[in-house]
Amino acid sequence: SLPALLSADDIKALLEEYNATLPSQMPLGASVDETYASYEQLPEEFQRIENGTKHTATAMKACIKEYNATLPAPVKTSGSRDALLEQLAIINPDLVAQEAQKSSPLKVSGTKADLIQAVKSV
Repeated sequence: SLPALLSADDIKALLEEYNATLPSQMPLGASVDETYASYEQLPEEFQRIENGTKHTATAMKACIKEYNATLPAPVKTSGSRDALLEQLAIINPDLVAQEAQKSSPLKVSGTKADLIQAVKSV
């Protein structure tokens, strides 16, 4: 029998597993207090507002956005099996290469001519 191809659900699970390992983005906050709480958690090099100057929500959000832009983007976990495979290729090209080596199962429906062609290709 043919080696089983990864299903779209299998690929999606691998992508979600990868996304779970990524650092999460800092929330911008709905209020100045929430924004300040996120700003305080930023690594020091992103806390660019000088002490003694007013910490405006706009200035703090700019620092938070700059930090968030440095984080790896999560991969997409929706779409067709092929679209999911493209995302998987970003994080695990070896697995996708192995997947490409597997034969696709033959069609079992279609016109008689299509089915004859599929059988001849084996």
